[in-house]
Amino acid sequence: MSDNLSHHMLCRVGLNNEGDLTQSSPVSDLVARLLSAKTQASMVSLLRTEARPPATKALSAEVKAHVSVLAGHLTEERPREAIATALAMIFLDPDHAISCMRRDGVLRASRYEYRGSLIGRIAKAVLNVRDLLPTSPDRIAYLESVEVLSRVAGNALTLKLEVEATVRAHRSVVLKTVFVMVNSLFYHEWINDLEASSLDGRRYSSEEYAEAASLVLHTYASMFPVDGLSFAHVDTEAFGKNALVYDRLLVAAIRLTKFREAELLIDGLPYRADYEGKTITVSSIDPDVERAVRLGFMQHQNQAMIRQIHLRKADPAISIRDMVDSGFDRGSFDQLLEINDQIVRRLVLRLPATPEMFDAFFARDELFRDEMQMLLALDVDNFGTFDDLIFPITDSISSMGVFKVQRYFNFISCAYQRRLADLEDPAERKTLTLTSTLLLIPHGAMVEQMRLIFGDDEKGRDIIGLLTMDPGDSHLDLQYRPFVDVGGYYVIAPHVVAVSNLVRNTIVANRLRSAAIGPKDRMVHSVTEALRSAGFEVESDFKAKVAGEQLELDIVARRDGSLFLFECKNAYHPVSVHEMRNSWDHIRSAKKQLDKRREVLAQPANQAQLFRRLGWEIGSPLPVHTGIVIANRVFHGASLNGHPIRQAHELINVLTNGRIRANEDSLSFWLGAEFQTADLTTYLGPRSIAADQLAALDARQWRYSMGHRDLVFSSYMLDTLKWDREMRERYGPPVDEGGASSRIAVHQICKSRPRKSND
Repeated sequence: MSDNLSHHMLCRVGLNNEGDLTQSSPVSDLVARLLSAKTQASMVSLLRTEARPPATKALSAEVKAHVSVLAGHLTEERPREAIATALAMIFLDPDHAISCMRRDGVLRASRYEYRGSLIGRIAKAVLNVRDLLPTSPDRIAYLESVEVLSRVAGNALTLKLEVEATVRAHRSVVLKTVFVMVNSLFYHEWINDLEASSLDGRRYSSEEYAEAASLVLHTYASMFPVDGLSFAHVDTEAFGKNALVYDRLLVAAIRLTKFREAELLIDGLPYRADYEGKTITVSSIDPDVERAVRLGFMQHQNQAMIRQIHLRKADPAISIRDMVDSGFDRGSFDQLLEINDQIVRRLVLRLPATPEMFDAFFARDELFRDEMQMLLALDVDNFGTFDDLIFPITDSISSMGVFKVQRYFNFISCAYQRRLADLEDPAERKTLTLTSTLLLIPHGAMVEQMRLIFGDDEKGRDIIGLLTMDPGDSHLDLQYRPFVDVGGYYVIAPHVVAVSNLVRNTIVANRLRSAAIGPKDRMVHSVTEALRSAGFEVESDFKAKVAGEQLELDIVARRDGSLFLFECKNAYHPVSVHEMRNSWDHIRSAKKQLDKRREVLAQPANQAQLFRRLGWEIGSPLPVHTGIVIANRVFHGASLNGHPIRQAHELINVLTNGRIRANEDSLSFWLGAEFQTADLTTYLGPRSIAADQLAALDARQWRYSMGHRDLVFSSYMLDTLKWDREMRERYGPPVDEGGASSRIAVHQICKSRPRKSND
């Protein structure tokens, strides 16, 4: 049977209401008729004579099923079939079809070896019949963006081929070399230069290099089997005459990740791509969205820095690095590492695998400074007490268990690096860094080491399972699953394990967020208690049937003739576009829920019915105010359909404190000396302090060379001096404020510190 005949017969197959195959269906029938047209112009003419059938569940199901059909055509490079399938789907149910295509990322060139020309043709074909499509403007903007981004896909392909060529040419040494280089960046606390050229390796952060190393591993795995031999050898000239090879490789990989980031932005977030000349610019459709994203990252970083500053002032426990240095200075660790000349000259660790050794250092619950810093990083998004940061991740593994694993690899990493630093010959130091600092641990040895830490074989296996990466997976990230299973061995970059935010990354990678939150969301409880302390009648997690609609209210509150409805979404601060998309999906879900509740409760009779269910006094109809409350700070300040997005900690501050820090002072943004309901309505409105924060951001572009084209991300940066000046002008004289919360947190954590070695 010929391919065309096979395809024609498949196109006659559809889905019925139960999802079973039928012999005829609207999408399949239309695809078949479009394929019978000799040219694309004839396809368009045929569509202009088509009658669109009414929307049904069966049609929606068939459209969704054809997303994978379209992906198959793109994979196999069947242009006519791909264009006909896309036209049929989008013509018959445009909003649903485009939504499914975006959700599945079916029009990402990176899925098809960066072959973007066919994707561009599909987008153009659909845009040519946009006048026939009863769809929203954002769907059209998406297709325009797909077509624009397809123009730079060929440049991304060139980068991919460059990465592949380097991997192929250096197959025996490339993985170990790249992993060692990235591990060294993390140990030496690499500081990047944001003003450097995109072709200059100094431009990029250690996290971007880790992502590049993950992409190099993924590329290698697509070409060769990944096994113990893949990491057996290293390029001993990687810090010498071959340095440029790996610098170019990693910079090319980073630029390739930027193209994939652009794809994710236009697929899953309210962003678009435009072009002018040879420049492709990605920007948010609503500028406040990108401002809110940038502001959120700045605020998160600022909160983390505040905690670290207080930690340094609190005379905290000794760090692992200081403890290792002290041990070497005293001669206690002289026998810990020795040079071995067998096969290849390298340092070999002689760490006693005894319960006494592990109990003394790695199994103890007392905290080193490193764990305090990690706890404080988690505290930025915490809404409970400091003790709540030690919590179960699974039935057998807690956050403390993850910290102990990090402590173990931190110790090993610092021991290697200190021994290397003591070498007088720089050339030998570089060579031994390459041959020694990436760990290859047999499966059995890893289980035994974890058993010594946890005192339990099953727990040891559980933690290994949470942290293990399969190189064959479609998505690889060294900071989320840092134990690379190469069959018989685990490959581990120890300092990547040591300093990554591994508790939150493990939870995200294993989809354990709901377990980490627990049966009661502390964020919802904290906001509810803040409202109650401010004099509101308030109820949380309230379910009631009103006007025939089942309403599930995260928080409902009333005070001084105003009704407030809050939908709460508790997600970690996102550190990638993929995570940002997940947060945005939660926010969009909250928007739909609030749309429905606002519509229902705008009716006086429905309000009265709700108040009876709540046991509240029924009075005059009240204006309804809504808000989407988020745990992290990304998207704080933006708005969806009139629902302001506000960060929970800042909302709590509005209710209980009303102050904003301006350098070393604190300014009050309450209308008076005490909280008033108008302070909350103002905060939720367009003239809020959140709006002031967004307005203080200045436009900035981040440019990446993709060959003869440039990929540009339109963004914003905060001028802190301007922000300080504007806040002082608007919010008046300073009010005394002690900043006690972060100092209390630091004081609590320092109670559990281990003694310094000279105590």
